Amino acid sequence: MQQRFSGVDVELSLAWLLQPLSVETFLDEIWSQTHHHVKRGCPGYFDGLLPGPSTVDELLELFRREPSAVRLVKGRDKKGSDNYRLVDGSLDVVAIRREFADGYTIVLDGVEQYVRAVGALARSIEVELNFPIQVNTYITPPAQTGLAAHYDDHDVLIAQVQGSKIWQLYLGADRPPREIQREKDKAVAIAGLPPPTDSRLEAGDVLYVPRGRVHSAETTAEQSIHLTVGIHAPTVLMLAIGALYSQSWRDDRLNARVPPRHLDDAELDATLRALVRETVGTVEDPGAMAGGLGLLADVLVRRGRCPPVGKVADAHALDGQTRVVKYQPLYSRVKAVEDGVALQFAGLSTTAAADHEAALRFISRTTEPFRVSELPGLRAAQQTDLVRTLIVSGFLVRLPD
Repeated sequence: MQQRFSGVDVELSLAWLLQPLSVETFLDEIWSQTHHHVKRGCPGYFDGLLPGPSTVDELLELFRREPSAVRLVKGRDKKGSDNYRLVDGSLDVVAIRREFADGYTIVLDGVEQYVRAVGALARSIEVELNFPIQVNTYITPPAQTGLAAHYDDHDVLIAQVQGSKIWQLYLGADRPPREIQREKDKAVAIAGLPPPTDSRLEAGDVLYVPRGRVHSAETTAEQSIHLTVGIHAPTVLMLAIGALYSQSWRDDRLNARVPPRHLDDAELDATLRALVRETVGTVEDPGAMAGGLGLLADVLVRRGRCPPVGKVADAHALDGQTRVVKYQPLYSRVKAVEDGVALQFAGLSTTAAADHEAALRFISRTTEPFRVSELPGLRAAQQTDLVRTLIVSGFLVRLPD
């Protein structure tokens, strides 16, 4: 999706977030391996992502009915939500402001659900990487630390929107994935850690921090606002569980019950091992992996967003020369269903006869404008009917003739 920033049309994407670092270099040489600081020297680069001069007030207003998505932190100290809720359950903005003046950082979770530009950026990265994305906003007073030294269970791209912040990165102290899985509290005592490497983010800069890397940050002499673009990559464990789960719909060996008294009878150990070995082996079935990947795709389909209702007027008077384009960014997939195929997107599903499969796959894959007559495998009337349906659902957008 294009956004207009300071009179310039910007294509919100991972490439835009990382430039001049290329996406391929990021994925091949940096992703999951080391942190990286993109020093941009362009203070206004992110100005169009959040509201203008009154950013804090406008953001708090957006979250007024969602106080559960608001946190107040100051090092290891965290304020309970009862400190900033009104009697009707809504956000007490005055109390938030008071705590902010006392040094607490305001954290707004899932801001991509409330701010259009941030949502477009998040969805674009989801489509490109196939990973769920959550964006949080951190608003920190001058000369303060938000979260104490900690690590995250996911990779993060930090976009400095306003002010500056000094990040301390503790190299050589990364938490291994097996510990990340087990520990709920991600805070880390810095005693005994190696001296940190400092990285100062100025407005317009980006910092990538891989999962498990211990870090903290503090503001300078001015207020800071930054976004954390959380990249929640599924693990192989999640894929394996999904594959086994999907296989259980077809293979009853996975639905067999364990024997009675299996916790108390040591002699059942060999029986249980054989049972598990046999059932885990069912993932060798090609359909099991496809099913596991399908479950991960379902997550992205549900997270997608498009207009709830397209422009109905644009669905009239279609012909083969009418130009349309897919609403972007939007993850979609084509799936075989009973008696045909379905195009799934944004929690919706458009079903059609099996002869529509080639056309639906074309629409799902393309990112460029096309004419109705270019849809493969369909008669002219079928082409216009399909495009009309997808315009009304918001999946396709009609372009001027």
